[in-house]
Amino acid sequence: MGNKVGFGIIGCGVIADFHANALFGLPDDAVLIGVADARYESAVRFAAAKGVRAFATVDEMLACKEIDVVTICTPSGFHADVAVKAANAGKHIICEKPMAITTEQLERMTEACERNGVLLSSIAQARFTDGVQMAKQAVENGSLGRLVCADVYMKFNRTQEYYNSSAWRGTKAVDGGGALMNQGIHGVDLLLYLAGDVKSVYAVAKTLARDIEVEDTLSAVLEFKSGATGVIQATTSVYPGYPRRLDLNGTNGSITIEEGSLVKWDIQNDARQDIVLQSTQYSSASVPTAISVDNHRKQFADVIRALGTGTKPLIDIYEGRRPVDLILAIYKSAEEHRVIDL
Repeated sequence: MGNKVGFGIIGCGVIADFHANALFGLPDDAVLIGVADARYESAVRFAAAKGVRAFATVDEMLACKEIDVVTICTPSGFHADVAVKAANAGKHIICEKPMAITTEQLERMTEACERNGVLLSSIAQARFTDGVQMAKQAVENGSLGRLVCADVYMKFNRTQEYYNSSAWRGTKAVDGGGALMNQGIHGVDLLLYLAGDVKSVYAVAKTLARDIEVEDTLSAVLEFKSGATGVIQATTSVYPGYPRRLDLNGTNGSITIEEGSLVKWDIQNDARQDIVLQSTQYSSASVPTAISVDNHRKQFADVIRALGTGTKPLIDIYEGRRPVDLILAIYKSAEEHRVIDL
């Protein structure tokens, strides 16, 4: 690798813009070489707007020696095939969420990356917010005492027009699921990151308001390995839509995070002066693109650091699997109307 890490973006939909702008925010460390898309005209249009190269095919991009890392921004169901191809070409990978949508896809990706010795980081940019990092520290140093409850509520709004805007949205085959797999996965990832592994889950999933194949509303009750209990609620069907809320409650204290902002910090005998409570500035509760590019940039910087030092990124392939594995167990519970042990 030269002084700068060379990047290529595969898939030129909405999220690709965030990846490109994140890379442009790291001018000393990264350079965007070019983009590819299943529709060449989309790649040409995107490349022209960003002043980079349009590759005719994904294979042509993967053959480019200047590219060290590819970022995968295709629809969810295609992530695995692209990632395996990239790993076999010796490219490191940053993959949009969810990393994949079936256990079989997760296994194929993991095997290909391990066999080729390449790094894969799954996008979970919400972990990089200051509020989440402060909560993580509080949990790890025991400030909350024994964790009793850990809950995440994602009451969002996505219109029927949103689902109609792309043929793959709201489909089992390509979206992999609905409110939980697509919109809710960041909250699931944060819950696992802050509260630890889940022991068992029971869920109810319904399609109440949108004309889609998958759920628009889901509630799950969790038992964590720590003994704590929790709730996950995810919907895309409530008006007007509210910021994601995550509650951590322990015997000595409680923390609430809205999106990435601390809104409650009630810890017994806590003398910290640096806790600033504020309402969230960004929320994709009703507008999918109303997110800041800052946290994508932080995650890209973390991957570049890992590549440079030969260490693990904060979210590696195994961390990227955790929320998907849990979501698949939740779906199984809803389908079979029974408690699923993980």
